[in-house]
Amino acid sequence: MPELACSASRSAAWHLTCSTPAFLLDYFNPRIAFPRQTNRLTARFRAVHALCESGGAPDDLLALRDALAFHLVKMSCWWDFAFCPRAATGVRNPDFLGYVKAHAARSPEDEAFFDLLTWQAHTRPGDRDQVLVLGHDSESPQDAPLYFGLDAGREFRFSLPSDKIGAVHLEWARPGYRDFAGAWLAGRTCHAREMLDSEDLRQRLLSEREHSWARLWHQRHFCRPGDAMAVKAYVEACAQASSCRTTFGRMEFAHIAGRLAHEITAASRRTGMSVEALFTEAGAPELAETAAPMVHLQAATYASECLDEQCDG
Repeated sequence: MPELACSASRSAAWHLTCSTPAFLLDYFNPRIAFPRQTNRLTARFRAVHALCESGGAPDDLLALRDALAFHLVKMSCWWDFAFCPRAATGVRNPDFLGYVKAHAARSPEDEAFFDLLTWQAHTRPGDRDQVLVLGHDSESPQDAPLYFGLDAGREFRFSLPSDKIGAVHLEWARPGYRDFAGAWLAGRTCHAREMLDSEDLRQRLLSEREHSWARLWHQRHFCRPGDAMAVKAYVEACAQASSCRTTFGRMEFAHIAGRLAHEITAASRRTGMSVEALFTEAGAPELAETAAPMVHLQAATYASECLDEQCDG
């Protein structure tokens, strides 16, 4: 897990302006780096929670804390990653869930999403024909919008092309997808299929395939491997990255490799061992000398692009 420590110099007023979910997140654009959004959200929650724990927090700061907690849960569903509040934020799970529930009670839209993830009191439990409309792709044509939804099986769906305008007439594609990006990629391909030439279609389908590889890594975003496992995972991720042929796939794997490189350099600082020595100890001595410079470069790039420059002590 990335080390994200928010500077104590950030005031409550600053966070109320710069740490709102609307400021930090863009749910409907998976081109924005998943780890950047998730890491920033985690860092801001920790910082706001610390301010609230210091005593005398105003109601709007408490509400922001609750909203950030809710959106961490929502992001874990959106990107299908394993999330344990205590491990990721240091807050006890029951307390964290209390914040999430408090936010849901204030927001009917977010309460509907949370209910679909949990008790499903407002729908027929498990009924995949019950779909909560989440929004639409802003880049899709106004006369043929691409909508996205979450069904009662907790899978993301996209609307099929239709000559009928408006969400009331939506027909949802089957099957569903475990993460939003999978539905986004497939939905855009489906809606544009008639306008794509064979090479464009091939690239779209390759993006879906490469994302299916990346999704398995996203699921482990908050799982911190041991030092040797970080090296082995890095080598595996780089091998998959070299197989990517699309812009989207290469972007995803650049961040995956960068996160693991960041873990390796953190292990190097923590243990006092060089990156070369870590590779050798992990059973990859043949890569040690050539990989070390790239690991340092990727770790630095990841830190600059995906960690929180405003809240990284």
